[in-house]
Amino acid sequence: MVLESLVGEKNIRKHPVFVFFLTLLICAGGIFFADLLFPQHASILSVAFITIGLVPLVHNILSNEADDEIVQRKHFGTFFARHFNLIMIYVWIFIGVIVAFSLYYVWVPVSEKNLLFEEQIKSFCSVSGECNNGVPFSISGRISAFGSDSCLSDKSTISTCTWFIFENNAGVLLFTIILSLLYGVGAIFIIAWNASILGVFFGETFLSGSHLKWLGMFQSMLIGHGPPELLGYVFGALAGGILSAMVARNEFFTHESSIIIKDVLFLSALAIFSVAYGAITEAVGILQMTEVYFALGFLYLLVIIIAVIVYGRARAPQKICL
Repeated sequence: MVLESLVGEKNIRKHPVFVFFLTLLICAGGIFFADLLFPQHASILSVAFITIGLVPLVHNILSNEADDEIVQRKHFGTFFARHFNLIMIYVWIFIGVIVAFSLYYVWVPVSEKNLLFEEQIKSFCSVSGECNNGVPFSISGRISAFGSDSCLSDKSTISTCTWFIFENNAGVLLFTIILSLLYGVGAIFIIAWNASILGVFFGETFLSGSHLKWLGMFQSMLIGHGPPELLGYVFGALAGGILSAMVARNEFFTHESSIIIKDVLFLSALAIFSVAYGAITEAVGILQMTEVYFALGFLYLLVIIIAVIVYGRARAPQKICL
């Protein structure tokens, strides 16, 4: 890919923030060409074009991840040191798509919004149940439980609400892992699609002046159920992608493959735990336990930050004296 070649894969892996700016450019091109070539289906094809643009970048990085896995294991690198930059690449892609769709939604004329973002708007209408001429106007940060008696009825409990949310999110996680395993970077589409919906939300709340809703969602993404859910999908995508790259090179039954499989299993366990933790946090928030909601979100974020600080640096190779 041209943009990737200009920046350089090594620079991208060393400084994942470059992916954010590349994603902005890819999103701008994807949305523009989808609207230009297939205006009736631009809302879906824009995400497909974005996925196609990001595939070469992530594929090349994943292809080299298994080799680096073995080398860094021998150099006593920790788990987070081996995978931190790749995890951040997925995170920056997610953020980049949100920002790009938000800006595009604000920028395009009102007459084009319903068609250009048709499917994203439908998704919000279906989960919120409140639309004004096809445009959502009452959207909270806890969208996955809307319309369910498991979380909104008088008999709702933390356990019933948590289980309902976990079933939905676990299904998305399973789909993410399968796509990554079969297509290597197939989970990029899922990540880009969810990010596009959030981007439309931020753009709509900005235009409608609903700053409290905007801030509520922003808080949920930073200190709430957002981080565990997002990282759960990222861990799953990373596990499937690394395993797919290993199998594609016929290294599944080699001695070195055991090193990779251990991390794949650990990533999968982290993904399940993060999705479950996010479900509990979201359920608590839906049931109006605000203090507990933000406390759980802050605790998860704090543990991640500590883990990155303590284990996020690769250790220098130990010298072997002969």
